[in-house]
Amino acid sequence: MSVESEDASRRTGINSNVLGVLWMLVAVSLLTGMFGIAKVLMQTMPIAEVGMFRFLTSLLFMLPWVAINGIGVLKTERPFAHFWRAFFGATSLLAGIYAVHHMLLADATVLTFTIPLWSIIMAALFLGEKIRFRRALATIIGFGGILLVVKPQTGIEPAAMVALLAAILATCALTTMKNLTKTEPSNRIVFYFLFYGFFVLAIPASLDFRIPQGEEWFWLLALGFVGSTGQYCLTRAYAAGEMTIIAPMDYLRIIIAVGMGIVFFDEFPDAWAITGGIIVLASCGYIVRREAMLRKEAASENSNS
Repeated sequence: MSVESEDASRRTGINSNVLGVLWMLVAVSLLTGMFGIAKVLMQTMPIAEVGMFRFLTSLLFMLPWVAINGIGVLKTERPFAHFWRAFFGATSLLAGIYAVHHMLLADATVLTFTIPLWSIIMAALFLGEKIRFRRALATIIGFGGILLVVKPQTGIEPAAMVALLAAILATCALTTMKNLTKTEPSNRIVFYFLFYGFFVLAIPASLDFRIPQGEEWFWLLALGFVGSTGQYCLTRAYAAGEMTIIAPMDYLRIIIAVGMGIVFFDEFPDAWAITGGIIVLASCGYIVRREAMLRKEAASENSNS
C-alpha cells in the first residue's frame, strides 16, 4: 500500500481495501460515462480526434493543481514508466472508443473485460506455465461466452477484435499504474498519463482533423472532466487497496454500460449477448478469485516455513 493511501485510511478511519472499493465504484461509473459521451461525439467527429481531445481537455483540469502547488510537483525519477503507462492507456482508449462506436456499448464493454482469459493462454504459450484443470475449464467456458457475444456464425466484426485488443492494452496500463503508485502520488500519475497520452493520439488525430462545432465543445469539456476525474479515482483505488480485491470491481462497468446503452442509445443486447456476458463475468470472476486464493495460500506457507 502507498504512503498516500495509508494517510487517507487513517484520516477517514476506513479499512484500506474498503476505501479502495469506494474509489473504484466512483471510477467505474465515471469511466463508463466517459465512453458514453465519446459515443455521442463520434457521431459527428473523427474517432482519433475524440480520443486526443479527451486527453487535452482532461489535462486542462489538471493545470490549477500545477499552478497552486508549483512546477516542482511534476518532478519524477520515472519518466519512462509514466510514458509507457500513457502509451498503453492511450492506445487502449483509442481501441475502446473504436469498438464502442461500431458495436453496442454493452457488447464492446464485455469484450474489453476478457483479459483474465487471454492472460492464461499467453502465460501457457510464452512463459511455459502449466494450466491447472480449474483454470482451464473456466477459460474454456469463458471463451464460450465470448462466442455468444461475438456471434461468429454471422461473421466476426473487426470491432470485436479491436475490443479484445483494448483489453490487453488496458491490462498493461493498469499493471504499470499499480507499479507507479508505489512511489508516485495519484495527481502526478494522472498528469503524465494525460500529458503523454495527448501527444500519442495527436499523431493519428492530425491526419483527419477538423475544428469542433457548437455543442461539440460542451461534450468535449464533459469528456475531459469525467475522464480525468475517473482516472484520478481509479489511481486512488489501486493505491489504496489490494489489486486482487480492487480489480474485480471493474466488472461493474458492464452492468453500467447495459443500463446506459438502454437509456441513452436505445440499445438492447439480445439474449445471446446477455447470456454470453454473464458467462464471461462468471468465468473471469472465478479466475481472479481463484488466483487470489492461491496467492494467499502461498504467502501463508512461506510465512510458516
